[in-house]
Amino acid sequence: MTNQRQSYIYNISLYILGFILFWEWLRPLEVVTDTANSIYFVIFTAVCFLLYFFKLPFWLSMPLRFVFLLFILHRLFFEGSFLQLDWISNLYGDIVLNSQALFNSQWMNMSDLVRSFLFLVLLWVMSYLIHYWLIQAKRIFGFYILTIVYLGILDTFTRYDAGDAIVRTIIIGFIMLGSLQMFRLKEREGVKVRSYWLLTLSAMVALSIFVGFQAPMAGPQWPDPVPFIKSAAKGQLFGNTVNKIGYDVDDSRLGGAFINDDTVVFTAEVGKAHYWRIESKDYYTGKGWEVTENAPRVLIEKGNINLGILENVDKEKNLTAKINVTNIGANPHIAYPVDLRSIETDRGVQLLVDPFTGKLYTEKNGEGVQLTSYEITYDYPSFSTGALKLANSGDNAYIKEMYTQLPANLPERVQQLAEEITKNGATRFEKAKAIEAYFSIGDYEYHTKDVAVPGEDQDYVDQFLFETKKGYCDNFSTSMVVLLRSLDIPARWVKGYTQGEYVDTINPDKDLYEVRNSNAHSWVEVYFPGIGWVPFEPTRGFTNLNTFTETAIPANSQTIQDSTQQADQKENEVKQKENEKNKDKSKSVNFLQDIQIPIKEIGIVLGIAAVLLGLLMKYKTRWYPYWILMKVRVRKDKLTPNQIFETLFALLKNKGLKIQSGETLREYAERVDRQLGTIEMKKIMEIYEKVLYSNSKQKEEEMAAIVDLWENLVKKILS
Repeated sequence: MTNQRQSYIYNISLYILGFILFWEWLRPLEVVTDTANSIYFVIFTAVCFLLYFFKLPFWLSMPLRFVFLLFILHRLFFEGSFLQLDWISNLYGDIVLNSQALFNSQWMNMSDLVRSFLFLVLLWVMSYLIHYWLIQAKRIFGFYILTIVYLGILDTFTRYDAGDAIVRTIIIGFIMLGSLQMFRLKEREGVKVRSYWLLTLSAMVALSIFVGFQAPMAGPQWPDPVPFIKSAAKGQLFGNTVNKIGYDVDDSRLGGAFINDDTVVFTAEVGKAHYWRIESKDYYTGKGWEVTENAPRVLIEKGNINLGILENVDKEKNLTAKINVTNIGANPHIAYPVDLRSIETDRGVQLLVDPFTGKLYTEKNGEGVQLTSYEITYDYPSFSTGALKLANSGDNAYIKEMYTQLPANLPERVQQLAEEITKNGATRFEKAKAIEAYFSIGDYEYHTKDVAVPGEDQDYVDQFLFETKKGYCDNFSTSMVVLLRSLDIPARWVKGYTQGEYVDTINPDKDLYEVRNSNAHSWVEVYFPGIGWVPFEPTRGFTNLNTFTETAIPANSQTIQDSTQQADQKENEVKQKENEKNKDKSKSVNFLQDIQIPIKEIGIVLGIAAVLLGLLMKYKTRWYPYWILMKVRVRKDKLTPNQIFETLFALLKNKGLKIQSGETLREYAERVDRQLGTIEMKKIMEIYEKVLYSNSKQKEEEMAAIVDLWENLVKKILS
């Protein structure tokens, strides 16, 4: 195998391994972000790597990458033919429109089109950097370590399972580091790299991985790394630590002990006691809760609020409350009753909502602000048990899919317990009440200190239901949601505060409550078609403050069936509008199945170009010397000796006779003549040394001699 062929194979291997390593950065996108169709970004990256491998000239590779970038944007966000260039003006207008948000770093205010454009540009830049690190610098260790850290963080703090990804990265990294070290030895020391060295390297890596898997593995040293890191940030790294109760945004790892914190968060003047809602979460990981959809915040009118939690229930309307915030803590939030209608704030404050979680945000002059006081108007719902018993079917498909999710590895005994608890329940309401009551009549205990943390292979709910049976609100509420979902009943986890501690009666219509960190709480909302999300309280020692009446049907509805049909129709209309809105963003889940090359002309041209480029690269050693020879003969009278020698070196390099590091020109010439069976190279080098080390001009006779020797040597090279 010649040196040229070896180098070619090594470069292919490095590019493939580099692409796979970079692919690990793209795999988690659809899991931890709202990015859709990440396959497009993977393919774009692959094309960038391919073009760098072919070493196309800048004037050709640059337009090819840019055209393919535009093709992907068109595929994702526009309809019609790619060749109908009217969409280019829309793209340009969108970029100009979003430029202000870009310069102000307001990423959430930018359109999906512009964010995708910038992300593709970033992939372009990263592809070049990896190409440079691999081929030019031959150093990839920094990026390799950064990849492992990136995957480790995602595996710890998100629901992305990076176990297999880390193993792949370790294997790829070892092979790349070993290969690059061989290249450096070859360049620095002139060591001839043997092809079988790669096989030896691969065998060593395989042996290391095998031993690693077979060796005894220690258990996790951080059963719950999130609280550990939070404690470290507070200077509590050493010793046993416990969490303080209060509102927190991270619920991905539940469990563990906490101590009460009686710091007053806010005071409330209310006419009726009720829970204070902050947000809901939908995705149960087996260890805690996360949010599936990272929905953009929506600006809403402060005087006309409808969060869509309840649909068709009797209400005591237009109740008012005044809230004074005392110490909101490190995570700003707004607490509100379940059926909020309006909120009064300072002038200039805008109200926004996350439509997926129901969490409220306030902004002023484009920046988030925490309200120190606000007044609210709300309705107090009254739920008809008769109506709830009738609402058993008609779930919207979207709600059914999102709010019946469970981990694939949830132990079967959880569902078996749910079926046992609800075996006497004929309706959804009766089953929900049976599960709610189960925790009060069973041997479950409310504890805040001696609370277990699930191990790596344990499920949080399964551990609580069958092993410890000790916990606080998170254990009880999460367990009820999971039990309901195992019966295919939509339910979600809600967090906020209880009513707080009664302080005083202000007047016959108003009582003053103090809501403390120790009142932070979680509960359950169950979906009933036509009625909405109904709160339930499974935590032992706590009481559901909502009103449930024995009325057969709601006073403001003819029948619950009519309500269900109206709800379904409304949900379908909303979902249809949402689908139409997102149609341009994501037309296909699977690019390889959906793409039919709608732009036939572009597809044919790109296909032919790819085939031609492949053939040219494959047979480069055959045509490249003739290309060099033709250029020299055309420009013979205009070429300097240096230029002639440079073309000679290029031809010899293509032949596999590259000058080695530390090798003198004379040694190089002798090696070439010896291998080719010629004498011209040594003579040419003598003249070349004169050119390099002498300032005298070459005579015409010497120039003619150089050209004759050069042509004779080239003919032997090509023979």
